[in-house]
Amino acid sequence: MTAQRTFKQTVRERMTKTGERYTAARAALLQSHPPAPVPGLFPNYRLAGSVSADTGALRNVLAAAGVALAHTGKPPAEAVVSGLCGGVGFLYAVFEYDGTPPLLSVLTRYDTMPDSYVAGGLARLGVAATTRATGSAATAKKHLDAVIEAKTPALCVIDRAGLIEDADARLSGYGPAVVALAGADGDDLLIDDGSPTPRRVERDRFARARSAYKKAKHRLVTIDPGAGRVDVAAPDRAAAAATADRYTTAPYKGFASNFGFAGMEKWRRLLTDRKDAKGWPTLFPHGRLAYLALRRTFDGLEHEYTAPAAGRPEYAEFLDGAAKATGDARLRAAADAFRAAGAAWSALTRAIETCGDATVEEGCRLGESFRELVDECGCPDEGEPVRVARERQALAHKCKLSAADAAALYAALADHLGTAIDRERAAVAALNAAVG
Repeated sequence: MTAQRTFKQTVRERMTKTGERYTAARAALLQSHPPAPVPGLFPNYRLAGSVSADTGALRNVLAAAGVALAHTGKPPAEAVVSGLCGGVGFLYAVFEYDGTPPLLSVLTRYDTMPDSYVAGGLARLGVAATTRATGSAATAKKHLDAVIEAKTPALCVIDRAGLIEDADARLSGYGPAVVALAGADGDDLLIDDGSPTPRRVERDRFARARSAYKKAKHRLVTIDPGAGRVDVAAPDRAAAAATADRYTTAPYKGFASNFGFAGMEKWRRLLTDRKDAKGWPTLFPHGRLAYLALRRTFDGLEHEYTAPAAGRPEYAEFLDGAAKATGDARLRAAADAFRAAGAAWSALTRAIETCGDATVEEGCRLGESFRELVDECGCPDEGEPVRVARERQALAHKCKLSAADAAALYAALADHLGTAIDRERAAVAALNAAVG
């Protein structure tokens, strides 16, 4: 706990100097933060906190297995891992169900599902790995017991709600996550889910979380011994080409208008379209609904399945490394272009968190506080983080944003989005010039 509080204080000191949000300052400091010793961790496992739980878990498992980049001799950083998984992308979607408000999703990664995102990164990296999957709970237990006995770190696909003691049963099976089994201490497993310290989970609860997401079939992945140094020049180029392609090619049939540039343009139009029933002035006209849409936008660009600023600065870091690995300076130019795009996405979220409505601004502030509290207590589903999450939800009912003020804010967001789209097009053009 002392080490976590020291890290939080270091982040706050950087915030004072740079003016960054907590999550942005945190992301910049993670690699230099020394992990605290934890009894029960498997040998060689370095529990460094991460920007995203899944890519951080993959990075830590690779490092524990001795995987290093050929051109640096060091384990891949999280930005490298994320880039190999596909890096950035875009999805805009609104889901409507009876009895609930419209659910907005603005996602800014290459793949919207953590399990397939991580699997793609492992495949591109080309490191030999063993994947165990089964529909049998008994066999899954044997697989897990075997890696625990061997003290081998493993990537596991779980259902996020399965780790929460009093989770809403309606959420079960719909929220896959990738975490790492990092150790065992008595009857508890030590789970790496992105925090600077492991999450302690009882074995039975972890088994339930693994079984709840049926599509994964209790998937468990370990890195085979002897991986050593890996030349990532070709994998980096393949990953970058896949990223560029995703901007114009939707991964699922029937959803072409939701992904990439088409999704961005659709969102820009709907922000101000008063005639379309899916336009924001109609779908999220004022008050509670406006708050929910704005909060979901802020989270999607800064927190959920993304690094800060829609993940563009992190992706630029990957491209800088790819330029060194390949000797191709054009990738560095693409990196600069993605940084510029990240600045545009940050301007959009800044417009939300300074919009003048007290509840919206407080909802954004609490989103940053949530990450800070998780860093201090190590668990997002207990204690203060849960209280903050519920407080953010309750704020929706207090929002008094008028229809006129909401419409004006949506128009301003459309302008910011237009800038972001222009910069994204320039960044993808630069990327295609290098790998297209």
